[in-house]
Amino acid sequence: MPKMRTNFQGLVRLLAKSLYPEPDAFIRELLQNAHDSIQLRRVQAGEPAGVIRIEVDERARTLSFSDNGTGMDRSDIEEFLSVIGSTGTGNRARQLAARDVAVATIGQFGIGLLSAFVVAERIEVYTRKSGAAQAWRWTNHGDEDYQLDPLPANGQPMGTQVVVVLAAEHAAFLNGHLIRQIVRRHADFLPFPILLNGFGPINAVTAPWHEPDWENLAERESRLRHFLSERYADSPLLVIPLDLPQPRALGALYIPARYGPGMRSGGTLDLFQTRMCIRANDRELLPEWAGFVRGLVDCPTLQPTAARDNVLRDGVYSALREALGEAIINALLDLATHDRPRFLQVCDWHHDAIKGMAARHPQFGAAILAYLPFETHQGNLTLPDFLARQPTGANGKKSLYFFTHEADANQFYVLCRARGLLAINAGRSFDEILLRRYADAYPAEIELKVLDRLEDQSFYEALEREEQEAYSALERAVDRALAAQDIAVETRVRRFQPAELSAVLLAGQRISAFDDLGQALEKPFLLEGLTELAGEVRDRLRRQPLTFFLNAEHPLIQRLRDLAQPAALRYRPLLAGLYYGALLNARHRLTPATARHFHTDLQALLGDYLTLSLKCQTEDSPDDQKDGS
Repeated sequence: MPKMRTNFQGLVRLLAKSLYPEPDAFIRELLQNAHDSIQLRRVQAGEPAGVIRIEVDERARTLSFSDNGTGMDRSDIEEFLSVIGSTGTGNRARQLAARDVAVATIGQFGIGLLSAFVVAERIEVYTRKSGAAQAWRWTNHGDEDYQLDPLPANGQPMGTQVVVVLAAEHAAFLNGHLIRQIVRRHADFLPFPILLNGFGPINAVTAPWHEPDWENLAERESRLRHFLSERYADSPLLVIPLDLPQPRALGALYIPARYGPGMRSGGTLDLFQTRMCIRANDRELLPEWAGFVRGLVDCPTLQPTAARDNVLRDGVYSALREALGEAIINALLDLATHDRPRFLQVCDWHHDAIKGMAARHPQFGAAILAYLPFETHQGNLTLPDFLARQPTGANGKKSLYFFTHEADANQFYVLCRARGLLAINAGRSFDEILLRRYADAYPAEIELKVLDRLEDQSFYEALEREEQEAYSALERAVDRALAAQDIAVETRVRRFQPAELSAVLLAGQRISAFDDLGQALEKPFLLEGLTELAGEVRDRLRRQPLTFFLNAEHPLIQRLRDLAQPAALRYRPLLAGLYYGALLNARHRLTPATARHFHTDLQALLGDYLTLSLKCQTEDSPDDQKDGS
């Protein structure tokens, strides 16, 4: 029966590239192997502190990694190094654990060495085991045959040296600057110095949580702030030390002193396992709501994947994720209680993230909601501060006024000032959700009033019947004038303050829905059928009439009321101008068609004004004569 044939060399390189898609992984893996070899020697024999050496030979195109660890004999080489998938480090660590000897190993020697075949033409390993009279050289070109040569013990120091002969296309790894970057990214905290061509160490060796004064809380934050500022480009606005008991984890999180728009991506972590970084810029371990946080965490009990570039999503992972979320929440609550100015700064720089977290995380929201700032015309206020400045109504409740379109601030702040009241600009993300949640928590004390959705009598006083009838012709005339421009409104005359505000446009709900739908329609992945449906809904929204209030206190509105025929064609640009003025004051988005009508009417009004001025001018003033000469 015919048998399958195997291209062993191709299989080895295919396995290497599949496990280690990033070419620089071999440096991380060989440093891990060197670390583990030193750890094993120290536990077995109590030898002096270890050292890892990287040597570059550009002419020979080689990178060598040397350690003064436990080394290997022939049996170790044949059992672990020459068997793909065998992990010598793990087996040795288990043997020691069976004798109640703990050792912090992080690599998998037989698997880790495979990573070098992504970039190597040939690999040579020189090794001598502690106390052995024989040293060995193992050579492999990435195929099923390897060469094993005995060497005299006196010519080989105890430990292991791995020499990687790089393929020509990977010669960039001979660059010292690149090697330093890779070491800092992956092996900065290995407890042994890493020397490059005899100089170094090029790794930090220790982090603040490895220092003896880590338990000193005052010193801890100072050291972490300096450490994070050195390691990352962002300056920390808030430092969150990590010293978690279960699962055991050390490190630091921080909130950066920079603006963080939206919540489209998770927070980023450099994820370490026993001092070795196995995943930089991880966006999955932190809770989804913590998109404004970054930092690094070292958790020895996390289980790496075979390629050691990620971790398994097991119970330890879930517990660590929950513990990190609790640490962030506790730090923010402590800041809100003990350092309010800095807490407000965090909220200002990371508004969407903080309030989004409060909206989506009920436990955090309930605890923090009273501390969050909301925008008013008197500055940013917490909800308790806001309500302390509002009068109590006849029903014994305080009115929590707010509007839902951010651009409405011009008109609603003016209305509130005139009545000595406050309103919250709830146009930013999550504000309305949080206001309603707060009101639900205090139903006997708070009454919600939405300025851009309700005809609130305390702001827009209805007219007496006789006066209302006097304005009815003007209301109909405005509706017709705007309908002629395909603008649907329901015009009503009300009395409100201040008197100099001629009109108010209540469009928050419709404009917000329209804008949200417009953003959805811009998504490139929107299905064709949904696009048609969304377009139909958008057209219906556009046809829904806006609420347009004219102010009976304003002199211009009073004069328009007294016109004999307000619906006459000659007055239409003037009536439409009232709408355009309210539209601009509310800062709502002008559609192209509305902008064209506005421009045309404005030109006509300017022309009419000039004609009227010329008719009323009986003679030129001296200045006019002078200008015209």
